[in-house]
Amino acid sequence: MSFRVLPLLLAAFFSLNTQAGDPTEDKSKPVIGEAANFLVNGSSEFRARIDSGATGTSINAANIAIVDEAKSMHDNKGKQIEFDIVDSNGNPTRVQSKIEGINKVTTPQGVEYRYVVPMTLTWNGKTSIVKINLRDRSRMEYKLLIGRDWLDNNAVIDVAPKQTIGEISDYIVDGDMKFSARVDTGAASTSINTSNIVVKDAAEDMSDNVGKTISFDITNNNGDSKRITSTINKVIKVSNSISSEYRYEVKMKIEWQGETQLLAFNLKDRSKLSFKLLIGRDWIGENAIVDTAEGEK
Repeated sequence: MSFRVLPLLLAAFFSLNTQAGDPTEDKSKPVIGEAANFLVNGSSEFRARIDSGATGTSINAANIAIVDEAKSMHDNKGKQIEFDIVDSNGNPTRVQSKIEGINKVTTPQGVEYRYVVPMTLTWNGKTSIVKINLRDRSRMEYKLLIGRDWLDNNAVIDVAPKQTIGEISDYIVDGDMKFSARVDTGAASTSINTSNIVVKDAAEDMSDNVGKTISFDITNNNGDSKRITSTINKVIKVSNSISSEYRYEVKMKIEWQGETQLLAFNLKDRSKLSFKLLIGRDWIGENAIVDTAEGEK
């Protein structure tokens, strides 16, 4: 296991013109796909998920140790921290850094707090210093997740090219229901806020209900609701770092920029989430390039 003192590495990069936010840099941004290879701290290779739905960048971290650790995470700000990162080849690297802050991250499972440290990311020949939050991503396919903090200054996302869309955009579902949606390249499929689900002649096993009639309410950010009756297209498994869940999927019409298409939506209670509609790669890949620095379109 190698040991790297991050502050020395960061000091060298502060003098480079390739540093993020350099006012002399070319403002045109290259296109990046839904996954890409990054070099972390100049030596560790990671295959990363590019996620326009994530505010911050996150890396898989284990064996965290803090010098003179306090019980409260917030009291550890400014202290020295050590942790292991494991790259795409399974090689562990011990990193030493300084805690610059604590991020509050809200997920469908609740709220969690994470330490934030500065690290360097290299992609497409450009190196940037990014404040990365530390979390256990050992159960996730991608050990590095690139969020909007890096994307805003470095790339636009194309999950396979067309019009450019921002991280938030307006859509119309089923002809007349207006939604302000999070455009999330980290999500494989599109999800809509749903309640009061009733399946006709429902079986106990969800998979046995495929093809049956389903009724449900969709509700937007304004609290407007509409009762929908459709047919269950299939049941999908949605996984995150904590657990997995199964959701019904139905097809409905979705409109963006005057163009309407039929799209499969998975049904989920998103009432506690900021965005009642989440647009995934199933729609993005056919319709848009995501630029997280762009305003709402």
